[in-house]
Amino acid sequence: MLKLAVKKNNTNKTPKTPLTNTEEYVVVDYPKNLETITSRHYTVRMGASDCTGVDVSVNDQPWQPCRHANGYWWFDWSNFQPGTHQLVARMHKRNGEYLISKRRRCKVN
Repeated sequence: MLKLAVKKNNTNKTPKTPLTNTEEYVVVDYPKNLETITSRHYTVRMGASDCTGVDVSVNDQPWQPCRHANGYWWFDWSNFQPGTHQLVARMHKRNGEYLISKRRRCKVN
């Protein structure tokens, strides 16, 4: 019995960016993913490695600066509407670059 093999000719090869193992991080700690917020005011907590600043974006709106205290970065969030929201943190690295966190989703009643 004959077996047919098909060779795929992928002409759209793009060079892959090498991944580097780094200890830099930025993460939205609270609210937890899909946490339900029942208050009209909430303080978002972010963790980040050594950096010069952290910003947060709510629902892909413009970046808002966060304050640093007790080893974390904080954003006092208020005047938000009920529904599902997305939070993303951005860390300012010392070399002028940015590091972006994973999206964190939460619900507001």
